[in-house]
Amino acid sequence: MTLINRRHQRAVGQGFFHTAELEAEDGQKFRYVYDCGAMKKYEIERNASIDEYLSAVGANAELDVLFISHIHFDHISGIERLLDRTKGLKVDTIVMPLINVADRLFAYARAVNEDPATINNTFFRELIVDPANALGRLGPRQLLFVRRGSPDGGAPGSTGEDDDGPEGAPDIPRVWGGERAGGLYWKLIGQGTGYEYEQRFTESDGTEAVTNVAEVDDTLAIATAGGESCFEWILSPFIDPTIQSKKDLFLGELASARGMPVSDLKSWLADTQNIADLLLNGVPDLTAAYEVVANDFNLTSLCLYSGPKARDGSTESVYQASLGSYCFGPTPLQEIGWLATGDAALKAKIRAAAFAKHYGIYMGKTVTLTVPHHGSDRNHNPELVKNIDASFYIVAADAFSKWKHPGSKMVQCVASMGRFLSVVTGNSKSEVEETISVRCLPNWKP
Repeated sequence: MTLINRRHQRAVGQGFFHTAELEAEDGQKFRYVYDCGAMKKYEIERNASIDEYLSAVGANAELDVLFISHIHFDHISGIERLLDRTKGLKVDTIVMPLINVADRLFAYARAVNEDPATINNTFFRELIVDPANALGRLGPRQLLFVRRGSPDGGAPGSTGEDDDGPEGAPDIPRVWGGERAGGLYWKLIGQGTGYEYEQRFTESDGTEAVTNVAEVDDTLAIATAGGESCFEWILSPFIDPTIQSKKDLFLGELASARGMPVSDLKSWLADTQNIADLLLNGVPDLTAAYEVVANDFNLTSLCLYSGPKARDGSTESVYQASLGSYCFGPTPLQEIGWLATGDAALKAKIRAAAFAKHYGIYMGKTVTLTVPHHGSDRNHNPELVKNIDASFYIVAADAFSKWKHPGSKMVQCVASMGRFLSVVTGNSKSEVEETISVRCLPNWKP
């Protein structure tokens, strides 16, 4: 069996838009996207990049999975255009971290401070108020909210075991793929738990619709192209959570600004109508709470590994890439995985250690790393970068800006390792495209 993975880091300026697909030798495909957005100032570049992708795959084509790393505007602002009901893609499954109300309100308050024009975006506000309802309106068959699982679970395959979960573990029967004709079947693998429910909402024409929703641990991963082949391709998440004490501080400051006890505020925020009212009429209170914790508050972020879950010695791979004007390969290469980190706060040793433990052996199977938070030095952990030891590093960022993305420490770290750092800006000439062909060796035996 041969499987081809094509992936494309697209030029959207200060934001993130990664598109990819898997294609089996019989022509079946599996498409996935990780984030789709950019800051307001890059709206033209973002829209052009989305339209180029839609033109390439065809209007109303199927997108198997959309991954959302977190809900900063520059990572989600293009989702409505990407999944437009008439001109965009039909999405089967949307995956994002399970984010509580403090995270969501902080994301909105940050937007007020850093990119004020974005708070007038209706979809952004709806996502803050009720993520399941906002995403359900985009027409997915199912929503998958991922939470931090037990550290002992690890990423599927990280211990070298071929484990589809412990006997007697709860099933999540509707969280799977394969309903689309001509598409690659996929399933959840690994150890973990979860539960499901139905999200009901009203469409714009007044009709009622239902979307299946599940909450699962990040020790579960999507695996495709399995069966009798010698490997499966996995999409393995990791949740880097917000520090609880910072969320408590933020809510405490917000309660103080609104003149009520924290317990009353939490009860009040349990009603989505009250959250909506706060976004429209309580911006000064949100801003006051934001200013207290702004320098040390990182939103819960979903990282993602994409690569083969291979048995040692069972496969061979050919890798080639176009990194801006620089071309590499084709050449045989064993480390072919792609690892995205969203805005994860991995500078802290304890958080980096949790990340490394989770991914285990996949740390050494990564050829391309998209570094945390657009290459910010605030989120840079040189030891983690060196341990991953990827060949290529990607920063999605402004061409030049006050943000210092990438930071000088990140640039020096990558350069000192003799590796290639590619900054993908709003210029299409800076885009990164990779193609990987993986096949089972003829003498492979189960």
